[in-house]
Amino acid sequence: MPGEVLGVPRRRTRSVCVVEAGAAPPAERPEPRREEAVETLRYALNGFLSAIRADRAGRAGSIDADADAARYRLLATLADELDLDNDRLGRVLGLPPAAVRDLLDVHGREGLVEAVRAGRGRGGSVARLTPAGRRELYRLDALFRESWESAFADLPAEELRTAARVLSRLSGVLIPSR
Repeated sequence: MPGEVLGVPRRRTRSVCVVEAGAAPPAERPEPRREEAVETLRYALNGFLSAIRADRAGRAGSIDADADAARYRLLATLADELDLDNDRLGRVLGLPPAAVRDLLDVHGREGLVEAVRAGRGRGGSVARLTPAGRRELYRLDALFRESWESAFADLPAEELRTAARVLSRLSGVLIPSR
């Protein structure tokens, strides 16, 4: 099954400085099974990140690749954040201003977003969801929820909660707080 860890990674050998005083106290040495489990998690995460990089590299030349996911990100961002101008919307989505303009133009022609005057005395305009845009967001959300539910249907709820805690903790490892 894709994404499944198919064994324990081979351990790398490390040079260790031998201290004449004897072995380290038991409290300083992690238990072997736990150390192996953490190493397996690290190995699986590296495989996951490699898959993401490979997927992004494969999509680099394709504008239409995974249009539903890009559409969902735009619509969900507009639903969550009010008064984002194009520059701020681009920063949130990780897109250059020209790509944001193109996305908004396409979705505007489809009636999913509209430009409105910015509030709070600011000049310019911001994009907002239309009622049709909200319906499309709900449709895509249901589609993605169904996909995720079927992908993890064989796992018990407690394992899913544990996975969520692990991913949350991994976020802190990958992007440490300052």
